[in-house]
Amino acid sequence: MASPELLIEQRALTIGKWSNLFMAFAGILASWLSRSDAMLVDGLYSAVNFVSAIAAARIGARVGLPATRSRPWGHDFDEVLYVTFRSLILIGILVFAGFVSGTKIWTFFTGGDVPELVFGPIVIYSVVIVAICLALAFNYHRAYRKTGQRSAVLKTESRAAIIDGALSVGTGAALLSLPFLQDTPLGPYVPIGDAVIVVLLILVIIWQPLSSFRSTLADLSGTSAPRKTYSKVSRVARDLAKEHGYKLHRVAVLQAGRMHYAAIYIDPLKPIEAHDVDLFKDKVSGRLEDVVGPTRVEVMVTARNGLKTSPTAASA
Repeated sequence: MASPELLIEQRALTIGKWSNLFMAFAGILASWLSRSDAMLVDGLYSAVNFVSAIAAARIGARVGLPATRSRPWGHDFDEVLYVTFRSLILIGILVFAGFVSGTKIWTFFTGGDVPELVFGPIVIYSVVIVAICLALAFNYHRAYRKTGQRSAVLKTESRAAIIDGALSVGTGAALLSLPFLQDTPLGPYVPIGDAVIVVLLILVIIWQPLSSFRSTLADLSGTSAPRKTYSKVSRVARDLAKEHGYKLHRVAVLQAGRMHYAAIYIDPLKPIEAHDVDLFKDKVSGRLEDVVGPTRVEVMVTARNGLKTSPTAASA
């Protein structure tokens, strides 16, 4: 039976999935009716969110499952892969939108014909989409808090909804202001105002998928968990090792989405049985569950000190 946290996550993603499908169709329809590239970008962004919600629901159901022969470390890295490829797709869409807008600007300055905008559909679309995006962002954030603020999927989707809403607000407001520029020095450039707005929006929002991609790439490359996480794991391992009379050599900590991996290197300094190692491992796992969240722990019994890594050097 699924956990309450998983059910909350799945419910939020289901709502987001169908909402984004509606917004994708609405954006493409508004783009066709208004002849606006900016509306097309907005619709494509929502289409990516729809497809991502389907993938996120499946991945969220697998995260935390026990390891198998084919997946000896479980399915936890699926979440990181999801965020990575989603970021790449969004970056690709923004690059495509920049190319289309650049082509329109080039056509204008080389004497080509640029279609005039129809503003009626833009007004209706902007109001409806902004309301939906704000509701989605609130729903995702509420689910994220209810599930202990550990789901990278919900965090990513919440940010995406906010960006989608901001994109719609900025696009709609900018497009609707174009007619007021007709009698100004910028009047001759009104026909390419739509393309210029797209380029500016790209420059504003592309940092978000780039930031997510950089973060998940660090997880996939096996970079040590952030300093704060490493320090907490190290403190728990050191305290429990002291309680059991063991010598703690070092710890290694990785992060994959909401899951953490901790390798604890100890020297028992006395004869112990396998049951003692299992007991120590279970205690470490239990405490880390409360301190940093779900953690897969491996205990390495060794007399060698090995490479002694300080928290500062081991931090990402």
